[in-house]
Amino acid sequence: MSTQITFILYLLYGFVFILMGVIIFQQRNKELSGFPILRTLPLLGMFGIIHGISEWVTMAQIAGLYQEYSGIILAVKGFLKVLSFYFLFRFALMTLPRSDGSTANRNLRRILEKIPLILFLAWVLRFGILYGFYGIDYMMENRMGSVIINRYLMSFPAGIIAFIGLFRSGRKIQRMHYQDLHRWYYGLAIAVLSYGVFDGLFVRKMDFFPASILNNQLFLEVTGVPIQVVKIIMGILMTYFVVQISRVFEGEKRALIDQMLKDRAVEVEREKINREIHDRIIQKMYGAGLKIEAYLGKENKSYLQEANQDLQQGIKEARNIISKTIIEDYHSKDLESVIMDFIRWKEKEVDFEIIFDQQVPTLYKGKDSKEKVTQIYYILHEAVTNAAKHSGASKLWIRLRGEYDRLTMEIQDNGSGFKPEIENSEEFIERKTEGSGGIKMGLEIMKDRAEEIGGTLAINSDKNGTTICLDIQWGGDQDEEE
Repeated sequence: MSTQITFILYLLYGFVFILMGVIIFQQRNKELSGFPILRTLPLLGMFGIIHGISEWVTMAQIAGLYQEYSGIILAVKGFLKVLSFYFLFRFALMTLPRSDGSTANRNLRRILEKIPLILFLAWVLRFGILYGFYGIDYMMENRMGSVIINRYLMSFPAGIIAFIGLFRSGRKIQRMHYQDLHRWYYGLAIAVLSYGVFDGLFVRKMDFFPASILNNQLFLEVTGVPIQVVKIIMGILMTYFVVQISRVFEGEKRALIDQMLKDRAVEVEREKINREIHDRIIQKMYGAGLKIEAYLGKENKSYLQEANQDLQQGIKEARNIISKTIIEDYHSKDLESVIMDFIRWKEKEVDFEIIFDQQVPTLYKGKDSKEKVTQIYYILHEAVTNAAKHSGASKLWIRLRGEYDRLTMEIQDNGSGFKPEIENSEEFIERKTEGSGGIKMGLEIMKDRAEEIGGTLAINSDKNGTTICLDIQWGGDQDEEE
């Protein structure tokens, strides 16, 4: 392959990946950053930009530019490559869905997320030692260690991990019925996997296995196509799928905004009717009732008493209409709005500060069933009421987290907590349970409510406070296997 063709290939290679990075940062929508893929895409964007620049440095080497600085150029190129693969590896690990919040899984994830940094530092340490003891000429002739770290330990595993993470996320999204979004996830998964395989396994021919057998030269001999052409195609495909993912989000967002505007118009009209019923009808009926009471001691007492009873019944029915309208309004809202309304109401009754922190994608709106919202509301109500009566807390946190088809709500206070052995004591709220004739404590009822919507409720308490964590599948088909 001629030097001119090689120069053009590296020029295009670098350009495609830099363009991919720039497009990713342009496509990122901060309003929807609660969705996991939009939090991880900037890592892929950083990989694209840095990797593209490193290929342009290679292009400069091929063109014979700045030969007097060949050692510095080699060091810069190597550093840029390992830094780009660091971001690719981090992107891959971040695509893995968080299956549950158990301590073992959290610890394992923390360990895995340290691997890219460990490999990056290993490369830097190796470079520093070899450069200090042997000089740049030795490093130019002995690149085995660099290839092993960059390609076999970073690029290739990153492609496999990203494929697993994106494919699993795509299956979860498919259950959420986000148009064809899962298809673009699958496409991106295949594109990143293909890049990882071609870039991680097909390296320059070297005197160690597997580079001595599986290398760029073999690929060119078998296919007649330079490996850089395949990498360019993979870069174009990754860019295409990222753009398609962003377009789906934009379409969903516009539809969501339209629906929210319609819901708001209905809510305003409902509030107007409620005010008119209260201010005009109830007030007039109440005034008429007072006048009737003033004549009760006079003639036609029985008739007036009957009229007064009719008026009081009318007032009661009007208030029932208002109450029913408010309940319907509550059921029509998404979970976040229900929680915020609850906090505004509850803050007037409790002595502690309530802090609400939510990281739920905007696209979750409309995916929640009335039953789930209702049960979550009552679990929250029970937890906050218990904290207000028994914890002695000064602060209470409500944290709402969403990732694909999972939703987690955590209620934590900084009160005195309780001992597990007194969990079923009279210290907690007693409620009659329908159909059992017995009594269940508030915590048991909360667990029952969680089970009714297919969730789990974990309760941890010590002298530093109590934490209640609800985890449920959100939206989609709950009974569908993963």
